[in-house]
Amino acid sequence: MNKITVIIIDDEKQGRERLKDFCGVHPDMEVVGEAENGHSAIEKIEKHKPDLIFLDIQMPGADGFDVVS
Repeated sequence: MNKITVIIIDDEKQGRERLKDFCGVHPDMEVVGEAENGHSAIEKIEKHKPDLIFLDIQMPGADGFDVVS
């Protein structure tokens, strides 16, 4: 079975940790990266090309809408 690759993007470490815990209980999900800001997020998305992205909207600098663009 192919795993669903996931990237978690949130400027708050606690938020990223909660989502990693959530993904960890689902054997069909694999977290392949995480980012704490929009600029890093874009790099990780381009590198890993994940199936699923958990994206925080309100982040300093480039926010979630900038990432989506």
